[in-house]
Amino acid sequence: MRPVTLLGAVVATLLLTLLVPVPPASAATTYTWSGAESTVWTNKKNWRPEGVPKDGDAVELGPGPRPTITDVPDVSLTSLSVTGSTDGLVSMTGEGQVITGSLRWNGGDINTDLMVSAPPLDPTPSYIMMGDTPMHFGNGTSSLTGHQTLTINSTLSLMTGPLGAGDGPWLTFMFDSSMRIASTGKLLVDPAARVLGSRCCSGTTSTVIVDGTLEVSSAIGATGFTSHFDELGIDLAGDVVVPKGNTLEITGGPIRVGGHAVNGTVGDAALKGGGTVDIDETDGEAYDPDHPLLPDGTLKFIEDGEKLGLDDDTVLRLGPYTEVSGVGSIVGKGTVELAGARIRGRLTIADGVKAATEPGTQTTIEVWDRTLPGQTGMLTPAGDLRIEPGSTLRVQGGGGRLVVPNEATLELPAGAVLDSGSCCTDTGRVTLQKGSTMRIGQGDGDPAILRYVELGGQGTVEHAGSSAWGLAGTAFVSGARITGEGTITGDLPAGPADIRPTGVLTVDGDLTTNQAASYRPLMAVLRSEPKAAGRLVVTGNAALSGRLRPIGDTTYPAGRRVVVLEAGTITGEYQCAVAGGMLMDATPTTVGLHSIEAHVSDCLRPAPRPVLSAAFAGTRRLDLGLPDSASSVLVDVTVSGAQRGTTLKLSAGRGTVTVQVPRRRTVTRQLEVPVAAQTRLTVQLSKRARVRIGQVGYAF
Repeated sequence: MRPVTLLGAVVATLLLTLLVPVPPASAATTYTWSGAESTVWTNKKNWRPEGVPKDGDAVELGPGPRPTITDVPDVSLTSLSVTGSTDGLVSMTGEGQVITGSLRWNGGDINTDLMVSAPPLDPTPSYIMMGDTPMHFGNGTSSLTGHQTLTINSTLSLMTGPLGAGDGPWLTFMFDSSMRIASTGKLLVDPAARVLGSRCCSGTTSTVIVDGTLEVSSAIGATGFTSHFDELGIDLAGDVVVPKGNTLEITGGPIRVGGHAVNGTVGDAALKGGGTVDIDETDGEAYDPDHPLLPDGTLKFIEDGEKLGLDDDTVLRLGPYTEVSGVGSIVGKGTVELAGARIRGRLTIADGVKAATEPGTQTTIEVWDRTLPGQTGMLTPAGDLRIEPGSTLRVQGGGGRLVVPNEATLELPAGAVLDSGSCCTDTGRVTLQKGSTMRIGQGDGDPAILRYVELGGQGTVEHAGSSAWGLAGTAFVSGARITGEGTITGDLPAGPADIRPTGVLTVDGDLTTNQAASYRPLMAVLRSEPKAAGRLVVTGNAALSGRLRPIGDTTYPAGRRVVVLEAGTITGEYQCAVAGGMLMDATPTTVGLHSIEAHVSDCLRPAPRPVLSAAFAGTRRLDLGLPDSASSVLVDVTVSGAQRGTTLKLSAGRGTVTVQVPRRRTVTRQLEVPVAAQTRLTVQLSKRARVRIGQVGYAF
């Protein structure tokens, strides 16, 4: 039993009442096909009343002794009615173009060029009503196979009849016949409609050209249904409207965005209404590198910089057999669901349009042709991209690129995979531009996986939970940050990045930094804590370089040591530490900070060595052995044995530090002495005393 679809008997009857044609003017004649003598349109004996329809007349075609009408000429009609039956299909075929003010088509085949509601002829609304009889457009004869175009200049409804529609296609476009929705036209499609292109298994795909509006429409506001456009190409320069709760599924044809003139200019295509446009598959002609803008088996942005709009929170789903090419962007307000598509062009998803992968799918960014911008495999999600748990985003080796721009976020939560597909040469690249963020590892479940790609740029990596890294390398530049807590299983080649743990960040592997790097542990709030609250724990080797710049209060009681990094082994060292009131020290497996008396604001490097131990009065000049970059030296000074009060003065070319020593007293100080390049330390005592000076470190 055939199901009664959305516009059932009651609604269809109402619509039929509303769509009763206005009788033509007295000068016009309504001709009904009888086929009494032949199949030829121009034989007057085939019509009732007898005659041949001319411009301005109306025509009704229905089942009869000869339901096939041939040799249809050019003619402009006020209305055209085509009615088929299950046992006698009507068909009209010819080289002419039929222009009709209104169309009432409920069965049969139309195999001529047909223009609907061409101004100024537009007396009544038009519809294609699916019932018991299949409908085909563009079948043609052996000499006229395909090539016909159904042009819609005003509003045309594709609806179900009173008894509903079957499971088969409601309307089939034969061979390479096409439909054009002109800039003034609108096609209203029932939410459960099925439209099919007959191409199999070679030849040109039938195409629906949308310069005006293609709208999924229900007179009763029905939701939860899917309209199907199968094996059809779509040329999209106008609007596709799908109401919230409904879906338009496009399967099996190439799709081109832009490239059609609307009122003399090329308009931007848009998907509207708040529903879902599901492009499950793109197929068609083979890609021709010599003619890159020709239709092929992709969703192609025809002009460089072409825009596809998403409005009203509409969802665009790019399914597992969809390929995207060309240079363009998806803009507006909505969501892009990456459900296994291949991005082989240069696609930008603009701010305001969110993007997410679909669980259970693998979406791939891959290079198709390095010499053509529209085939270079780059995705730039400016409106945030989330790789959902259970899905994979593959930035294919061979030059595929994922670029996360300023203020955008890339999410790789627990259970999600971002990889390159192979290792280890010419891998895919993930670039975090300045101001962008990559969040990795958040949530429960299996670790987030980041492997084989080259990760770089100047953005921020925020880690939480657990992740497994197997990077082919990094290309971070100065200003990049790695922050967070949790466990990274694998090596972390951080390079010049700032590392800022917010808790214990464990690297279950090796850590490598370079001289432009900065390590910024988070000091504990409680002064009694022996370890930093935010710190690195490296199970393998920590190859250290760069600077240590802790975050938080560093005013600890004198002599207190705080561990800021732990490792299985340590090679290299931090050049210095910017930690007022603390001095860096290291063991073979830890880096710590211990509190000192002085508060040095510059980057302080430990350099313990004796400088002077002598009793004298007058002046001594000592070689400190400091590099030219040193700005000051930190020294421990003890003065004792003075029989009378004395004054100690220390200078190194950039000012003098003075200590007053009472007689017979021992004075110990930790002093920071400014240093000029290649200047020796001058020590002056006004009265004889014993002086011991030890170098603690120097700042630069």
